Amino acid sequence: MPVEMSDFAKQAYACFACLENKEIQIFPHTRVDGDAVGSACALASGFLRMGIHAKVMLDAPIPPRLYFMEIPEELYRIVTLENEESAKEAQGLAFAVDCAEAHRMGGCEALFAQAKTKLVIDHHVSVENSCENSYIDPKAASASELVYAFLRELEEMTGKKLLDQDNANWLMVGIQSDSGKFSYENTNPKTFRAAADLLELGANISDNAYHLFDESSKGKVLLQAQAMNAMQLFDQDKIAITKITMKMMEETQAPDGAADGIANILRDIDTVLAAFAVRECEDGTIRVNCRSKEGFDAAAFAQIMGGGGHHRASGFSGKDTDIDTFVREIVEKATTFLERQ
Repeated sequence: MPVEMSDFAKQAYACFACLENKEIQIFPHTRVDGDAVGSACALASGFLRMGIHAKVMLDAPIPPRLYFMEIPEELYRIVTLENEESAKEAQGLAFAVDCAEAHRMGGCEALFAQAKTKLVIDHHVSVENSCENSYIDPKAASASELVYAFLRELEEMTGKKLLDQDNANWLMVGIQSDSGKFSYENTNPKTFRAAADLLELGANISDNAYHLFDESSKGKVLLQAQAMNAMQLFDQDKIAITKITMKMMEETQAPDGAADGIANILRDIDTVLAAFAVRECEDGTIRVNCRSKEGFDAAAFAQIMGGGGHHRASGFSGKDTDIDTFVREIVEKATTFLERQ
């Protein structure tokens, strides 16, 4: 039987008593998005208001597309080979948000894995979680929605105000990001109740929506144009796929994150059930964003490909292969997957 949020909050609070001036280290997944960084930083801010040392552990700087969130540098630490040992010494417990598996934390994987006490809040349907102290709700629209509920429980327990305008807005960014402006199938009544409360606390829904979904750049528009031109349709136009090469990124001078949203555009074609944006990365890996409609479970397909995510939005990666070979593999497996649905 799933644990109640109130019970999870009590379990977590009991763990805090054993910190002994150590810090709670909060771990989102690598390549953070609005939900990952929003939920993690809001949680850290809440812990600081409780008088607990807390840091968000990142394996790379916050990407420029999320600068509008104005996250204070004192809330997070970028883990490097030079400071990893001191981070281990400071660690009291590890708290994973929007992620349950260490291997999804990039350069922070070893730091999370070695923690004696771990807590998890997540909403992904494809998690492989072995942590006893967990709250995982696949029906939640975002991890931020769950962190909001968790902080409200802690407020009841401690009598302290843990939410203010800043961390309310970070949580709103996370909710808007993962609910697609409250339009995805995962949006539910709890999502709107949390959003209403966050609005009353001062969250700015309109500015967030602009930066998350509408703001663009010349390089991004040029990249999208090339990606649309490279689009291919398969299986009676039910599968759409495009590739974004390093050459395309260089030619368009597209900024980091410019490929985000391309899979959504492909999915909006009326006949398409599954859309894939396949991108070459500087480290030699190939990353894939999958977006789908009813009739194609994106999370289940991503698991087949070694990734994970949500029923309508997921991701996975390819290694030791070239982009053309990987595109053919995706099309073949997606076609077979559709036949079995």
